[in-house]
Amino acid sequence: MQLSRTEGCDNLSPLTHDLAPMTRLHWNRLLSDFRCPRPGQVPRRSRDEPFRTPFEADYDRIVYSPAFRRLARKMQVYPHSPHDHVHNRLTHSIEVASVGRSFAKRIAALLIDKQEMPANRKTEDVCQILQAACLAHDIGNPPFGHGGEYAIRQWVQDHPTDVFGDDLSQTDEGLRHDWLIFEGNAQGFRLASRADNPQAGYMRLTYATLGAMVKYPWHSCDQRAITHQKFNIFSSERELFEQVWNEMDLGTQDAAKRHPLSFLSEAADDICYRILDLEDAVEMNILNDSHVRPVLLQIMNEDHSQLPLSVLRGKAIHTLVNATWQVFEQDYEAIMHGDRIADLKTNLDSSLLNALEQVTEHYTTIFAHRAKVTAELGAYQALGRIVGALSQATRRLSQQQMFQKTDFLTKRTLMLAWGENYVSENQQRPYAWWLHQVMDYFASLTDTNATTLSQQITGNTAG
Repeated sequence: MQLSRTEGCDNLSPLTHDLAPMTRLHWNRLLSDFRCPRPGQVPRRSRDEPFRTPFEADYDRIVYSPAFRRLARKMQVYPHSPHDHVHNRLTHSIEVASVGRSFAKRIAALLIDKQEMPANRKTEDVCQILQAACLAHDIGNPPFGHGGEYAIRQWVQDHPTDVFGDDLSQTDEGLRHDWLIFEGNAQGFRLASRADNPQAGYMRLTYATLGAMVKYPWHSCDQRAITHQKFNIFSSERELFEQVWNEMDLGTQDAAKRHPLSFLSEAADDICYRILDLEDAVEMNILNDSHVRPVLLQIMNEDHSQLPLSVLRGKAIHTLVNATWQVFEQDYEAIMHGDRIADLKTNLDSSLLNALEQVTEHYTTIFAHRAKVTAELGAYQALGRIVGALSQATRRLSQQQMFQKTDFLTKRTLMLAWGENYVSENQQRPYAWWLHQVMDYFASLTDTNATTLSQQITGNTAG
C-alpha cells in the first residue's frame, strides 16, 4: 500500500497569497533574547550573565552539543571519502558560519548607519546570532546527506502501515506529512527550539537565532511544503513556532514572514556548498580542474588563471559575498516589510547567475557518481530497517502502556535505542509522541551508526 504525499491535507495555504502589506519589522523585536519555555513555564528573556551574552550562549550550546559533534561523521556530498580534507557536515557548517560572520558585520554596520540598531544590542550580538544560526543549519540532517531525506520519504511512502499502523485515519494528518516529506530543516528547528527532553539534545536557543535559521516558515501540511518538499516546522512544533514568531512580530500562519537574517544565513550556506563541493569534486577525481577553474574565474570576472584552485575558491567566495550583500542592501526595505520570499541569489547579475547555472550542471556529474548512488541506495535499506523496527516497537509499547508487558524483541529494541529507564519513564506516552522520538533517534545517527545499527537489527554482522 502506498500513501500519497497530498492525501488528507485540509486547509492548505496557497502556494502564493496576496496579503495586506505588513507594517515594518523592528529590530528590537527581531533580535529577541527570549528562549522557548520549559514545560509548565512561560516565555522569558535569557538570564543575564556578566561575561557571556545570550547569543554567545547559543553559540556555545551548539558547539558543545552531541548533534553538532556528530556532523563530523555525516557526509556533505561524498560518502566514505578516503581523503581526510574532503568536507563533511561539520567542516561545512564551520565554513558557513565564517561567511555568516562576514554578512553579520555588514548588516550591523547598516543598522548603525540607519540608526536602527537597538540600544541594548551591538555588532557582536548580530555576529553571534548569525554565526550560531549558520553553525546549526544542518543539525537536523539525517545520515547520508540529502539522500537520507529522500530515502526515508520514499520508504515511508512505500511502507505506510509499518509507521502509521493499519488504520491510517487514526494518524494525525500533520504527523503523516512530517514523515512523508521528512525535512532536515524541520528536524533542526525541533532540536534548536525545544526544551523538554535533554536526552534528545534539545538546545532551547534564543528566538533571534531560531529566526535566523528558518528559511521556510510554514508547516508540513502547507501547500508550499507539498509542492516544493521544503518546510521548517513539524506538526509537533507548530504551537512553539507561532509563539516565537508572535514575539518577533513576524506574523503567524499564512502571514508568517522570514526573519531578515535568514536570507543571509541561507546565502552563506548557498555560497559555501556551491563553491566548496566543486573543490571536493576535483579532489575526488569526479571533476577535472579544467571543469571547475573556468566557473570560478567567471564568478570573479578577473584573469587569475595562474593561481592555485584553492586561492581562486577564496576569491570566488569573496566575490559572491559582496554581490549577495548588494542584493540584500538594495532590497532592504522590501525585506523589512516582509515582502521578499525568494533567496538573494535570484537577483544576482546575469554573469554570476550563469556561473551558478554551470555549477548546477556539474552537480549532474557529481550526483551520478557511483559512490554517491550506492550510498543512497543503501540509505533506503538502512534507514528503512531502523525506522521499521523502532516504529513497531514503540507502537507495541503504546498499546501495552507498560514496558515490562512488552515482548522480548520489543524490549530489546527499545533498550537499544533509548535505554530502559527512559522508556519506562515515558511508557504511557501516546504513539504520536513516540513517532517523533523515532525521528529524533534516526536523524541523530551518523552514516556509520546507521549502517552498523541496520546490520545489527537484521543480524547481519561480521565476526
